[in-house]
Amino acid sequence: MLHGKGAGSIRPRIIPLILAAAASCLLGTTAVVAQQHEPPQDFETCKTIADDRGRLNCLKKLLAKAPSEAGEENPSTDQWPLITTHRPYGGPDAVAIMRTADTTQSAPDLAGLMIRCQEKPGLEVLLALVRPLPPRSRRDVVVTSGRTQSTLHTEISESGTALVLPLDATAFTSGPWRGLEELAVRINDPEGDIHGVIHLDGIAPAIAKLSTSCSSR
Repeated sequence: MLHGKGAGSIRPRIIPLILAAAASCLLGTTAVVAQQHEPPQDFETCKTIADDRGRLNCLKKLLAKAPSEAGEENPSTDQWPLITTHRPYGGPDAVAIMRTADTTQSAPDLAGLMIRCQEKPGLEVLLALVRPLPPRSRRDVVVTSGRTQSTLHTEISESGTALVLPLDATAFTSGPWRGLEELAVRINDPEGDIHGVIHLDGIAPAIAKLSTSCSSR
């Protein structure tokens, strides 16, 4: 896996691509991230490159083509951006928040943590991926929260770009993970484990904002 200074300096610049593409792949629609550009179509091609260095080089080329002045002058400070996904055939918009994984402590294949509205009551919690996994297959995810370690039995989404975690978002606000500063995860995969760390500061107000958006769709 490619980590360190090279990966750390590149990946923060592709955060808008990861955020919008992850939501778009999950729902098969067009995602819109507030104050950020939509991802280039070639992002999907980059995601299919198995080699870590090759995938990052592909993303670098996309960045060279994308406008950068506006993003550098007005960087987004929202650590939990609200992503709205319009459904082309009608129905309520899909809405989610996401936090990208810590680039210095995470594999390039882990995009971050996503929490989204559902048709039924409650919020769905997912780990968003850059490297797709076989849809509807299952993976165990080892989660370390503080000094506690647990194993979650997850199912991969229909698009293959996320793992659906068997827990409710209230775990972060009023449950056992309330006040937790970060979440360390390791996805057990035959092609190579995917590990990472997601910081959780600001998650409570972000979930409150998402819940309001869900009820007003």
